[in-house]
Amino acid sequence: MSEQEKPKSFMQELDQWTESNVFAPLLSTDEEGESEEVSEETLEQVKRDIRGKVLESYRNGQAAGGKPQPARKEWRHAKAQTR
Repeated sequence: MSEQEKPKSFMQELDQWTESNVFAPLLSTDEEGESEEVSEETLEQVKRDIRGKVLESYRNGQAAGGKPQPARKEWRHAKAQTR
């Protein structure tokens, strides 16, 4: 399987999304290579994009049917067995 055919992990997709939707707008330069000041409009767009990505992830988790589990369920179970 070549590099292009491998499915991307969620974190790889998130990194790619972050670079294109967060870093690129914030690190823009003008035609002469000078850094441009980030406008309020750009900052608001970045915030909307981040919120949208978080909401998408939340909805995907809900669709998967997963409910949050206690973080130390195994630990409690192991402790109860040693008594």
